[in-house]
Amino acid sequence: MKKLIILFSIFLFAFASGCSKETTSGETDIKRIAVICDSIGVNPFLTQIVDKFAEIKESNKYPMEYQIIESRDSAAWSENIRAAVEEGYDLILAVGWQSADSMKEISTLFPDRAEYVVIDTVVDSPNVKSYIFKSVEGAYLVGVIAALVSADAGKPDGPFGGVHANPGQGSFEWRYGYMEGVRSINPNVEISDFVFNYTKSYSDASLAKELANQQVALGCVFINAASAVADFGTFESAKENGFYTSGQDFDRTSADNPNVITTQTKYTGVIAEMIVDEFFTTGMSSGVVSMGIKEGVVGAVYITDDGINPRNRDVLTDKIVETAKEAAERIKIGRAHV
Repeated sequence: MKKLIILFSIFLFAFASGCSKETTSGETDIKRIAVICDSIGVNPFLTQIVDKFAEIKESNKYPMEYQIIESRDSAAWSENIRAAVEEGYDLILAVGWQSADSMKEISTLFPDRAEYVVIDTVVDSPNVKSYIFKSVEGAYLVGVIAALVSADAGKPDGPFGGVHANPGQGSFEWRYGYMEGVRSINPNVEISDFVFNYTKSYSDASLAKELANQQVALGCVFINAASAVADFGTFESAKENGFYTSGQDFDRTSADNPNVITTQTKYTGVIAEMIVDEFFTTGMSSGVVSMGIKEGVVGAVYITDDGINPRNRDVLTDKIVETAKEAAERIKIGRAHV
């Protein structure tokens, strides 16, 4: 009887040890994440996500592997998402509006093969979670700054410029948020007091510069730059021609260019970390999550965020900063018309 008990104890110990090795080896627990996006280059909207995934991986917080997959044209989005499913990725994260149709189609065809999530677009599917930004809130703050800077320069009624990426629905939040921010300071400003031109590109800096040159010739003191990497053309024009401007997504102020006085921030890296945390803790739920100033993922440099460079206090004065901060607080509590 004692021999049977001893043998049974040995069996239990061996079984428990085997189970322990299987769960602690890490091989079966590693989750694979595919991050599918546009061509990255120096686009801060995307480089923030790349940097955040590298940071999470380096921290060893979760047992994960990840792959950044760039989509160089419209056809590549569908090909890359489908390939990620076929290659057995556990989480497929697509970044950008270009992914919407492909994510809806492929998540419907293969609902149980992976978990699906998108950033910066909405996919109408119970299989996909969508994270979007309240970009209008950051644009509103830039509009407040534009109105006050123009008033200090003796042009309270404008004109107010904007060099944006495209005239379509995708840019409405940037355009109308900016306009409403200006009008919150000076209600007498009319739609005709705004001048908008479009690069129809996220990278054509030379065209952005040409358009900015045209707007400053019309008398614009402030020109809102909203065309991603192409904004560098607007920045160059600002430095050469003396008007003031703002960047997009990540702090674009520069010690070498005091005419870039703020940036409309959009922290994609913060959203990426939220997604990874949710994936590993509870799994991805479906639905749409919209986040803005209150959640700390949208804002304006020197207003909701500290700048990486000293503020141009001669232009972005303490009084302007105080007024813009008050506007940000009203947005947080839902009392601003945005």
